[in-house]
Amino acid sequence: MFKSIFLTTTLALSTTFIMTPAEALENASAVINKTSCAKMANSTQPFILVLNSGDNLLESIGQCAKAAKLQGASFSGLGQVHNPTLAYFTSNPKDKPTLTTFPGYYELVSINGNVSANGSDYYAHAHATLADKQFHGIAGHVNKAEIGLTAEITIVPFTASVQRTVDAKTGFGPLVAN
Repeated sequence: MFKSIFLTTTLALSTTFIMTPAEALENASAVINKTSCAKMANSTQPFILVLNSGDNLLESIGQCAKAAKLQGASFSGLGQVHNPTLAYFTSNPKDKPTLTTFPGYYELVSINGNVSANGSDYYAHAHATLADKQFHGIAGHVNKAEIGLTAEITIVPFTASVQRTVDAKTGFGPLVAN
């Protein structure tokens, strides 16, 4: 009796975690790299963009969104960056942002942002939290960053167009409400 229960339980557990070849193929398409972004053309399904050492973080996200022909998207992620430059903006539109480059490698603890499409131009806007090897955190608007070892960016496509326009009063380019 015990042997029968054990085998039934083992079989039930093992079938829970085994995928069919079709399921494996479907799940594999949810993880892509920069060269396979076109596979996600016009998708409304979330996917993970894996970036490699030396890739430009924001540029890669924008290029992937363009190749996937997304109308817009939100993204989040984690990984490692090298020599990131963060920006701080004051509330005075006449002030230029303060740009600070942090030399070395940093854990990309979290990045959140969105991608907007204006014609054939794609713009990735992101804020991130980074940590150094002493686990000290820094955060801010991402101006630029190169990928260290890797980064995994989850992209969630929007079903409607997202546009930006420059506000004449502030000089900033906020999203335009429909």
